[in-house]
Amino acid sequence: MPVTDPYLYPDTDVLVNKKGYQNADRLRVFETTRYLSRAITMPTDTNSTSALKDLHHHLFQDVYDWAGQYRTCDLAVDGRKGLHPDRISQSVQSVFQTLNANNGLRDLSSDRFARGAATHIAALDKILPFRQGNQQVTLLHLSHLARNAGHNFDLSQLDHDQWRRACSKASVNDERLMTHAIATLFKSGRTITPDQARREALSLRETARQELQSGIDAASRTLNAGQADSATLKELRGLRGELKALESDTQVGAIMRHIDQAQKAGIEKLTVLPGRDGSARDAIYAIGRAAVRSLDLREDQRAGHGMSAEQTQSPESWFDRASQKLSASERTAPQSNGPKSRDPQIG
Repeated sequence: MPVTDPYLYPDTDVLVNKKGYQNADRLRVFETTRYLSRAITMPTDTNSTSALKDLHHHLFQDVYDWAGQYRTCDLAVDGRKGLHPDRISQSVQSVFQTLNANNGLRDLSSDRFARGAATHIAALDKILPFRQGNQQVTLLHLSHLARNAGHNFDLSQLDHDQWRRACSKASVNDERLMTHAIATLFKSGRTITPDQARREALSLRETARQELQSGIDAASRTLNAGQADSATLKELRGLRGELKALESDTQVGAIMRHIDQAQKAGIEKLTVLPGRDGSARDAIYAIGRAAVRSLDLREDQRAGHGMSAEQTQSPESWFDRASQKLSASERTAPQSNGPKSRDPQIG
């Protein structure tokens, strides 16, 4: 009995494969035992173009004679046109050079991994390197990328309709929805209410300030000793800018605004992913990202149902309003639609 796997059998029509199956059969080629064998021996390397081609060959070697080879014809998927065949090899190589320059996205928090992975996958998706099976290969590549970077990842939770919308937006350089879609696949998140998020962010503010000041002091000592290089100077500028934003209410205030917007939109739970190093700075950033993600995913959900989000006004200080709410009981505000939000910059 053939196995129907969403990553192996695309929804779109395909060419007749080398075993003679027609389009209507949707590539039900693998028998159960062969499929299980393939799953066990699936290549999981993620650091080279050859690894991507090996994965494609592994999945489709019984389906296409050209499995594991870049396409030699033009291709368009869902209105998105892939690169000309002559540009595929060099473009894929460039994408993987960038990935390796970023250490394969290792040593990052889950939120930062999601952002980097979205950029990487979006770049591959714009190329559409293979004649068929691009989505299946890139999703499995994404899963292996997460695992090799040390993240607990569940690809089976992917919302494929949402992913198609994310790919469409990423094709015009809006990778936000793809970032959020990837972030929803982590198993390590914890759920908190908007009121809990507000309390945590405010309670971490002073600790985060001390962490930033400590980093500034260390970089300044290196600078005064005449041992600073360009990286140290860049780090020092970044830390000073981050501290200024934290102390001036610009950054934490923005995170409070996102939390308020989420609560007004009727969102009762935020999923906060773990930070990179356990610092207060990362913890505040993770809370802000959770609020932003909840708002953007709610907006996408409405867009998926043909609805548009309404704009809300926020004339007063979000930080002051958040401080006043510390003594309030846990509750959910009346239903309202939040605007498209921007990512907080702290961390």
